[in-house]
Amino acid sequence: MSVTNEQSLKQRNWVFLLIFGLLLNIIVSFTSDLGLDTHVHMARDSSLAESKEATLPWGHTRPLDPMASDPEYAPSLDFGWYHFLPSLENNVHLLGFSLMCMLISITILIFKIYGSTANGISVAAIVAIHPTFIFATGRVFPEVIVAIFTVLMIFGLLIYEKWQSWIGILSSSIISGLSMGLILFVKGINPWYCIVVTFLILLWHSADKIEKWNEFTRSPSFAIKIGIFGTLIGLFFVAIISDSGTFYTVKSETLRFTSALLVASVDVILIYGLFGMILWPFIGNNLRKIWGINSHEIAGMVGLISVLTTAIIFYIAALWTYESKLWEADWPWMMWTMGNNGRYISMLMVPTFFMIYRIHQIDPNTVTPFTAKKKTKSMLLGICLIIPLSLLTAIHGQTMWTDDAAEILSDNMDNGEDFLFVHDATLGMHYLYTFHSEIDEVYSRDITGHWRDPNSEWEIELFSEEEWSNRGNLSGIRWIVLSPGIEWENPPEEWGYITGRADFMNGGGEWKIYSNQIIIQS
Repeated sequence: MSVTNEQSLKQRNWVFLLIFGLLLNIIVSFTSDLGLDTHVHMARDSSLAESKEATLPWGHTRPLDPMASDPEYAPSLDFGWYHFLPSLENNVHLLGFSLMCMLISITILIFKIYGSTANGISVAAIVAIHPTFIFATGRVFPEVIVAIFTVLMIFGLLIYEKWQSWIGILSSSIISGLSMGLILFVKGINPWYCIVVTFLILLWHSADKIEKWNEFTRSPSFAIKIGIFGTLIGLFFVAIISDSGTFYTVKSETLRFTSALLVASVDVILIYGLFGMILWPFIGNNLRKIWGINSHEIAGMVGLISVLTTAIIFYIAALWTYESKLWEADWPWMMWTMGNNGRYISMLMVPTFFMIYRIHQIDPNTVTPFTAKKKTKSMLLGICLIIPLSLLTAIHGQTMWTDDAAEILSDNMDNGEDFLFVHDATLGMHYLYTFHSEIDEVYSRDITGHWRDPNSEWEIELFSEEEWSNRGNLSGIRWIVLSPGIEWENPPEEWGYITGRADFMNGGGEWKIYSNQIIIQS
């Protein structure tokens, strides 16, 4: 077989893989329920439409009482993913798939600009079958749009290489900074922090104009070191000056945070990075080459990837620590529950492959997944290991037993009634908001949901006819939903119940709805 025919066959295989990945993303759009965080954001968006404030109508997901919700405690959020979500659930799924198509298109485009549409299609194919992105498409999580903005940030960073003037420096810094601002906006963080990123990129490019600084600004190894340690110093400083919130736990729970930092590093770099993004067959060769390359472009990309990777690991570790204390969850098992936070590294998938491609253009001896014959088998193995996870993610999707329970409540509750949802503290408030999305006309019917942990003494509170501190009032409760595995040992005789079963992927078990009203099975 000639070289041309062999290349054509390989390219055809990548196109087939891309089509297969798109098919999986279409399937998951139909099989998957929206994710827990998406339900929360939809509730916030509906609140904005009704009251002009982006509050959570049934109380904050981080309540003052770690065992109970309080609808009165609902701080407004000015930024967040909820701004991008349409009001209708079917349109939300369409948004998820549309963003995936946009990410694939922009991936192909950036490679085309730099001379290789074929490599762009190959990377787009890996992106399309990536379980994290399929997961995000089905649940409509913001990982895909964040990945799009990250590609734009990298593209902005490279403008200086094409336009080496002060106008080019300003354009590069502003575009990359605005892209970071959009990422922060989506994640619910004040986007004005992007000014810091804009200034640092401006400083980085400006220093390259001074010849004596070139040994630093064109050294990828220096960029890695300054990126990692500079980010750690900055984040530790933020933790030191924090007096509450996620980063405060870095100093208040230092030992727990340290262990979380180690586990998060493994989770992000090894599991979701090297394995999940199929980087392991060739990353070693490229890391060795990076140490000897003299390039401002590569140094900039490597430095930015190092900064974002370090920030992601630090944030995940702080989040695990904070949530474990908030929910009073068992440690270290809490990290297993929230281990999928490592998927945040997916924002760097396209930039990492693009960086490898650019290194190969500078030094053709570097190994890429698309040019090295000796790595073809390893690449094929990596894809074969990923595809079963991709198929499972797409075909099964996400299902929630709360859909069935919410349908019964929707059909039976009268206007103005409240219900109580009893669930473990871990993600309990998030599951509560799945009811908000599924109960018909929840706002106009003035239905309010409350949440309690099984150990919150909710039975005593229910019949005490008193409002407990930092808790919503349960005196009007006529409906109680018990999660699988939770029992009400001595319910009053007038309270009847019906049951349903959660499927295996939701942990199995029997859930119950108690009421002192007549229940009509949906």
